[in-house]
Amino acid sequence: MATAELVALRAELTAVVAGWFAADGLRRPDGHAYTIDVAHLLEHAAWVQDAALYGRVRATVDALVLDDAADPYTRGFVAWRSYADRPDASGTTEDLHLARALRVGATRLRRPDDAALAERLLDGYARHAYMDRGVWLIRNYFAFETRHFANDSYLVDYEPDLLAEAGRAALARRSTGVVVAAWRPVGLVDTLLQPDLGTVMPDLEVGPFSPNDVIQLNNACAVALGVVRQAPAVAWSVLRFGAQRWDGLQRYYRGRDGEPAAPRAADLSTRTCLLRLAVALDHGPSVTAWLPELVAPWARLPRDAERRLHTLGEVLLTLDALIEARAQAEKVATSAR
Repeated sequence: MATAELVALRAELTAVVAGWFAADGLRRPDGHAYTIDVAHLLEHAAWVQDAALYGRVRATVDALVLDDAADPYTRGFVAWRSYADRPDASGTTEDLHLARALRVGATRLRRPDDAALAERLLDGYARHAYMDRGVWLIRNYFAFETRHFANDSYLVDYEPDLLAEAGRAALARRSTGVVVAAWRPVGLVDTLLQPDLGTVMPDLEVGPFSPNDVIQLNNACAVALGVVRQAPAVAWSVLRFGAQRWDGLQRYYRGRDGEPAAPRAADLSTRTCLLRLAVALDHGPSVTAWLPELVAPWARLPRDAERRLHTLGEVLLTLDALIEARAQAEKVATSAR
């Protein structure tokens, strides 16, 4: 598909999501704006260097970031969704996505204050780290009412590539170790860590696992996107897993043997994530094979009865990555002539 067509599709989808943002701040049916949706749009606006859209979205971010002088411990924590008074819990996945969006904005739109805010968010993220029964992990959230951290940790809460880029070498190294430990021989990545299970199994090592040994492919792909540079073998294994099953791709697989765990076809978000992973790994054959069949469902997203904000955000970031990769390849080709 020609780059001009992709640019046109991206512009069309951007206009739709920007319109939704202007209308209600990307609120979902439950009345909340979810930080992940806001972060996706903010990062996309930065990639396309739309300063006006970035500025409008950025103006809503401060309300999602904890910065109470009377509570310095939670400074830099990120609420996982909007709140009227005080948020119920932080979100570590949301923290990472928002920090990355701010870093892209700082670079592409020359906003040094946003780089400083991203650092504050990563400081808050780092305070979710904990050593439990010899297992290092990033706790999933901090509950503000009870002042307690969650006792579990999801693998999507780790982005070693981002942490390394931000100069958090030790944090990136430990995060990479968690992802590698969760890597299954079949090419998937386990879902979570919950070391306190060791209290009922004191003689066994409790490492990463997936409930009922069922792994959602989209989650494994999201984890793989965060280790393209720090643990490329993991990223490549997830891509190969998806590529080998693309024609009959399922949403859930068994971790022990890679067989389908339920008769549920993979959704658009899963296929979009795999394409984005192929772009990140510069695997041209997968991009060439998969892109044509995804463009039409991407274009239909705004006409769905239900606003699929999370999926649209992922599509926009995938288009950004694809268009940017093509632009870089063209620069290389031009300079070589």
